[in-house]
Amino acid sequence: MSKFQLYCGITRGNKWYNHAIVKPLTGGVIAMLDGAEKTGAARLLNLIKGTVSSFFTEDNEEYVLKPQDYEDIKVIDTWKIGYENIKLKTGETHPIIPESFYCNRCSRPKMEQYTDVNESWQTLIDTGIIDEIFLRNSDVTFDVELPDPIDIQSNKTMAGGVFKTITMQHISIGDMLKIHRSQWAMASEANMIRACWDASIVKIHGMSEVDFNRIKRVPEKSFSGTYLNTQANQDAAEEAMAANLVGIDARDRVVYCKICGNEIRDGLDYTNFFLPLLPKKSNHVR
Repeated sequence: MSKFQLYCGITRGNKWYNHAIVKPLTGGVIAMLDGAEKTGAARLLNLIKGTVSSFFTEDNEEYVLKPQDYEDIKVIDTWKIGYENIKLKTGETHPIIPESFYCNRCSRPKMEQYTDVNESWQTLIDTGIIDEIFLRNSDVTFDVELPDPIDIQSNKTMAGGVFKTITMQHISIGDMLKIHRSQWAMASEANMIRACWDASIVKIHGMSEVDFNRIKRVPEKSFSGTYLNTQANQDAAEEAMAANLVGIDARDRVVYCKICGNEIRDGLDYTNFFLPLLPKKSNHVR
């Protein structure tokens, strides 16, 4: 398997390691299912640990990953590594992952209508239907100017103030594992969004690191839910994330409903992402 570029990579010792090589999964594909956790994040972590042992610089300098490095890998890179694993396992350079898209025009209560699609994401990239976006340097952070400055009250242990700029970053697989383990985060789609934003916010400009960590550590109190609670601030965060998008950009991909012809713009469907990697069920298993 040849070396491929990662969307983000990791920095160690002032060097940026943004390439990788995948190998056959140690322990076979069943090893991906090891452990009590059944979340996508847990499976991706197992897959990475079993198939990637080193990252590389652009000039092919190798960094051997240590056990503690794996959870620092950005989530978007784990999907890239997963897709390269699908290519390796299937022997296909342009593998197909079955997708299914919901049509909100012709669906009815208890009569949802879906359109099945079998297209290769790699072909869509090669032909310019969707894009791959890679970081141009090792900086995984970006600033967000808040239209509505946030007012944080001081107390006995923390200095407050009014702040208008935050720094966010692309979240890691370790962040996603914590989110999936949180009953609060998994309780609703809104909580999931807030938890992801909380994990991605790494700095408040003008606030000390100590005070910032005090705010962030309050259990089951979402920072973004408390302080980014205006539509203007939420829009600013969304716009900043869109402007600093890395990975596969499929926002302009169009799928048409097979029943009514409605235009569906849902990007990519990851529901069956692991399907090509999982063991095929025997007909003799009951």
